Amino acid sequence: MSLDEYYKRLELPGTATPADVKRAYRRLRAKYHPDRNKGREASVEPVFKRIQEAFEILIGERKAPISASVSPVRTPTPASKPAPDWTWTWGQTSEQAHGEAATEPPSRGHRSGPPLRGANCLTELFVPLEAAIHGGAVDVSYMVQGVCDQCRGHARSRCPLCFGKGVVSYRKCETVKVEPGAWDGQRMVVEGAGHPGTNGGAAGDAIFSIVVVCSSAFRRDGLHVACDIEVDFVTAMLGGSYQAQVLGCALPVTIEPNSGPGTTIRLRGQGLSDRNGTRGDLTLRVVLAMPAAAVHLTERERDSLRELFAAAERRMAPR
Repeated sequence: MSLDEYYKRLELPGTATPADVKRAYRRLRAKYHPDRNKGREASVEPVFKRIQEAFEILIGERKAPISASVSPVRTPTPASKPAPDWTWTWGQTSEQAHGEAATEPPSRGHRSGPPLRGANCLTELFVPLEAAIHGGAVDVSYMVQGVCDQCRGHARSRCPLCFGKGVVSYRKCETVKVEPGAWDGQRMVVEGAGHPGTNGGAAGDAIFSIVVVCSSAFRRDGLHVACDIEVDFVTAMLGGSYQAQVLGCALPVTIEPNSGPGTTIRLRGQGLSDRNGTRGDLTLRVVLAMPAAAVHLTERERDSLRELFAAAERRMAPR
């Protein structure tokens, strides 16, 4: 079973945030809890258990079966609207995740006992437009929780590091490789980059949800992206081949003769992608610029230019 099936159990899309998962679980738990369905316990209990299983797997409290494990690059998921600013960790205990008071910290450590795998964490990965289209490495930092090294997780009240909690939060950094054609809501998994385990247990995984971000130089409309390119007025007037520097690449484009300010050039299929592989367009808007060689024109050459334009203007006049 894929992880998407667990989202469907909670009636959620594959790009749901941790807050969405909690809200959906609370709603469905109230609806299907056997105690709230007197006389129908036998029919609702299997549904309730499936909801409980899905919730615990999605928050990282229970490890998914091998058939539901994820690879370093997840199966495509639908695009989602970026949240304003968040870094979520899915390392809560079941009480914390259910919205109730917790009596123990999520990773309470002990000096003895079996190795315990750390919880997974979910973090937004803000990917620049250039990396989303062409691929690249993106640095990300996020918070994880581990056993306090000062008191070894014994939660001593006088511990100056954890102040009796037994666990400490600290920031972890990773460099994530983004493949070309990344899309909003795509999920990528870095194994072992989540919350550390206890008693020598393996760390959980870090699950990154991609949010494509554009600089102020670009305008975005869904999968379509637009920006301005400076073209010298001689090339704009005469037309010809031109190398446009866009997103760190030299794009060969053709400038039509007499291209004025605001003339657009559409490069189909060179914009952003979605989960189905559909590509948007990249639109370049011409902004006129002065040729670099203009400062080296002599007065005689400038006079010749003036005469050329004056002659053309006279031909425009009605006879």
